[in-house]
Amino acid sequence: MGKLAQLGERLRGEGLGALLLKGASGSFAVKIAGAGLLFASQMLLTRLMGATQYGIYIYALTWIVLLSQVAELGLGSSILRFVAAYRARAEWGLLHGVLRFSSRLVLGVSLVIVALGVLIIWALRDQLGAEQSATFWLALLLLPVLTLTGLRQTALVSLKHVVLSGIPESVFKQILIMLLVSGLYLVVREELLASQVMVVNLISWVVTFVIGTIWLIRLLPPEVAGAAPVYERREWMKVSLPMLFATGMRMILSQVDIIMVGALLGAREAGIYAVATRIVEIVAFGEQALNSIVAPMISELFSSEQHAKLRRMMTLAAWGRFGFTLVISTVMALMGPFLLGLFGSEFPEGLTAFLILLGGNVLISIAGSGGFLMPMTGHQNQHALQVAVAALVNVVLNAILVPLFGINGAAIATAISMIVWNVIMLSYVWRHLNINPTVFSRLQS
Repeated sequence: MGKLAQLGERLRGEGLGALLLKGASGSFAVKIAGAGLLFASQMLLTRLMGATQYGIYIYALTWIVLLSQVAELGLGSSILRFVAAYRARAEWGLLHGVLRFSSRLVLGVSLVIVALGVLIIWALRDQLGAEQSATFWLALLLLPVLTLTGLRQTALVSLKHVVLSGIPESVFKQILIMLLVSGLYLVVREELLASQVMVVNLISWVVTFVIGTIWLIRLLPPEVAGAAPVYERREWMKVSLPMLFATGMRMILSQVDIIMVGALLGAREAGIYAVATRIVEIVAFGEQALNSIVAPMISELFSSEQHAKLRRMMTLAAWGRFGFTLVISTVMALMGPFLLGLFGSEFPEGLTAFLILLGGNVLISIAGSGGFLMPMTGHQNQHALQVAVAALVNVVLNAILVPLFGINGAAIATAISMIVWNVIMLSYVWRHLNINPTVFSRLQS
C-alpha cells in the first residue's frame, strides 16, 4: 500500500489526524460558506453606501465588537473549559449553573456599558455629527445580543456541535443582511446611510440570535433542564478574569488598527483599510476551524496526562494551519487587485496594506495552534500578560506608523505585533510545557 493510501486510511480511522480532520472540516465548510456570504454582503454594502458611509458604519461596528469582548468578562473561556468537563462527569447542576450564571452576568454588564455609551455619545454628539452619533447609538443596542451570542456559540462548541455553532451568524445573518439591504435600497433609491444599514444589522443579529438560542436549548442534555443549578462562581471567575484581560488585549491586536486609522486619517481611509482586513480574515478561517476542535482536546489530553498524544496533535494542527495559510494567502495575493476592486474603485488603494497583512499571517502560521495551549493548560495568567505586551506594541507602532505611512503603517504595526506575541508565546510553551507547537516539530507516533 502506497504512502498516500496509508494516509487516506488513517484519516478515515479514529486517530488524532482523523479526529482533527473530521472536527475541523465541518467547521471549515461553514466558515468558507460564511466567508463567501460575508464577502458578498460587504461588497454589496460598499457599493450601496460608498467609502465614507461604509467607514462610519464599520468604525461603529468595530467599537461594539470590542466592547462585547469586555462585556463577556472572559466567561466564554470558562464555558469552553468547564461545560465539556461537567458533561463528561454528568455534573448537570454545575453545567446548568455555569450557563445561567454567565448569561445573566454578561447581560447585566452589557446593559451598563450601553447606558454609559449612550451618555458618552450624547456628550460627543457635536464633534461626531448627527449621522455618526445616530449610528453609534444604534450600534450600542447590538451589544447585549452580540455578547450573549458569543456565549451561546462557545456552549455549542463545548457540547461538540461545532458546525451548528456558526451557521446562524455565518450563513443566516449574511443572507438576511443582503436581502434587507437590497430591499431598503429599492425603497429609498439613493446611497444608503450608515445608520440605516446599522438598523438592518441589528435586525439580522436579533433574528439569528433567536435561532441559535433555540438550537442550544434543544441540544442541551435533557438532564440539564431538570437539574437545580449549582454555582462555583469563584472557580469560574478565577479562569474568566485573566481571559477577559487576554481577550481584551487580543481584540486590541485585531481591531485597534481600524480604530486608529479612523481616528487619525478619517472614515474614508478606515473603510478602505477595513475592507482589506476583512478579506484577509478569510485566511484565519483555517486556524479557527482547527482551534474549534483543538481547544477542547488540549484540555482533555493535558488533564489526562497524555502528553505524547498532545504533542502529536499540536504538530498535526501546525502542519494543517500552515499549509492552508500559505496556499490561500498566495492565491489571494495574486488576486488582490481584483478582490479589492470588487468593492468599488476606491478600495484598490488598500492593496499594499492587504499584501502586508497576508505576509504577516503566513509568518505567524508557522507557530501552529499554540495560542490555545496556554489557557487550556492552566497558564491563563501568563497568556494574558503576553497578549498585553503584544497589544501595547501594536498601539505604540500604530501611533508612530499610521501618521507616517497611512494605512500601510497600520498593516505593518499589526503584522509586527502579532509576530511579537507568537515569539513570546512559543518561548514560554517550549520552556514550561516542553511542547513545540510549530511546523518544525517532529511528528511522533
